[in-house]
Amino acid sequence: MGAIMKKFDCNIGTFLDMFNLRFCPCEGTGDVDYGGIAEMAALQKEFEIFRTGRPFAQSCAVLGLCGLTNNQAKNLWLTLLGDLNSYESDKPGENGDQRIVNAMIANLAAQQPLPCYMRAHDSRAADARKVIVLENDKPLFYVEQSYVTISLPMRPRRKTAKK
Repeated sequence: MGAIMKKFDCNIGTFLDMFNLRFCPCEGTGDVDYGGIAEMAALQKEFEIFRTGRPFAQSCAVLGLCGLTNNQAKNLWLTLLGDLNSYESDKPGENGDQRIVNAMIANLAAQQPLPCYMRAHDSRAADARKVIVLENDKPLFYVEQSYVTISLPMRPRRKTAKK
């Protein structure tokens, strides 16, 4: 997937961070603290941002999780996310895109939705070329909080020969 982002592969971390901040744990209980996963669950209930049959990339675009200042990087990121339907997932019968969308729908409908964390894993090994979703995961050792972790398969882009 690194080949898709081309010269914008350094933006991948920013795009992951945008998702992670939007779906972060709630920071408190007052009106000023409202946001994160509680806000996303409310938005999902009202607007069905994640819906069976709607690609994950479209939901990310609606939420503005693809950057606002660099159209090339944004469009390449959307291409990368749109390609997730060509990947297997850790759940038999679901491609990578379906796996993420179904996990988001289920989590956001839960009585106590978990915050979500997106990362990437090295997919250079043949058996690692799939989308992985972990429920009740602890992706951040410094945060005592369970998450739904989404891990995207990525590998470095190939270096081109110098002229």
